[in-house]
Amino acid sequence: MIRADAALLAEVQAGDGATLHTASGAVVSWAALHLLAAHGFRWSPEDPSIVGPGPTGVRLHVDLTIEHAAHAGLVLAATPARFIERAFGAELACSLAEGSSALAPARLTAMAERRSPGDATFVVTGTGSRALGGVLTVQRGPRSVFETLRCTVALPESTDDLRVVRDGLEAGLQSVMLGRHPRSAQFSTSRGRIDGVVDTAIAGPPAPLGVFSGARETRARGLAVAAASLGGHTVGLGPSPGVVFWFDGTERDRWSDAAALASGLRDLQADAMHSEDLRGRGELRHDGTRTGGQ
Repeated sequence: MIRADAALLAEVQAGDGATLHTASGAVVSWAALHLLAAHGFRWSPEDPSIVGPGPTGVRLHVDLTIEHAAHAGLVLAATPARFIERAFGAELACSLAEGSSALAPARLTAMAERRSPGDATFVVTGTGSRALGGVLTVQRGPRSVFETLRCTVALPESTDDLRVVRDGLEAGLQSVMLGRHPRSAQFSTSRGRIDGVVDTAIAGPPAPLGVFSGARETRARGLAVAAASLGGHTVGLGPSPGVVFWFDGTERDRWSDAAALASGLRDLQADAMHSEDLRGRGELRHDGTRTGGQ
C-alpha cells in the first residue's frame, strides 16, 4: 500500500515528475491520494486489473475552508478537528506524514508560521474505527490565515438516508461559526472502497451532496435573502449567517439540482451587476439596452 509517509512526501516535494507509478496490485491510501493531488501529481498503476477485493460502500468527500483573522494568539487545526468531531463523531489527527506521531495544534501552528508565507500541508487521518484520510493546507493571505481541509470519510454501512449525514455536516458547520469564519465548503459522495484506500476499479465521479457559502460571500451575493428561492437556508446565529444548499434524491437528481443552483447563482450575479451598473451611471433602465455592465 502507498501511504502518505515520509518517502512519498520527499518524492512529491522533489518535483521530479507529475506521475506516481506503482507496481501491479498496489493501492493508495486516501491521505496519499489527497497529498498527490495537493502537489499536482496523478497516480499511474502498472496494471490496473490486478487489485485485491476490498469492502465497498459510500464515501463522503469534504472540502472545507476556514478563514481566521491573523493574530498572535491564533491556534490552527483545532477548528477543522471540531468540525470533524461534530459532523462524524470522529477525532482528527494531523501529522507530517501518515504513520508518524500526531501534532499538537500549538506545534502545528508553529510549523506553519515558520513556512509562511509559503503554504504548509499536513496529513490528516482519523483515530477511531471509521476510515478517514486527507490533507490540511494552511495558507497566509494579506490579513487572514486560511485552513483548507480536504478529506475522504467512510460512511457507516447502515447509512441509507443521507439526511442523517447532512444533519451531521450542518452541526459541524454550526460548531465552527462562533467567533470563526468558515469561508466555503463542498460535500459530495461516491461509491468505492471504505477501508481507507483506493484501487483502480472503475467508478463514477463523486455526486454533489451540498455546498456552503460563508458570511462574507453571502453578504456580497445577497444570498441570505435569495437562499429560500434557490433551495437553501441560512446557517448560524446573529447578523452574519452563512447559507447551505443540500441536494436530494438519486445521484442524477443531485447533479440536476446542482446545475439548477449554478444557473440561479449566475442569474443572481447578473442581476447584481446590472443594479451596480445603473447606480454607477445614475440612469434608469428605460430603453431595454442595459446588459448589466457586461
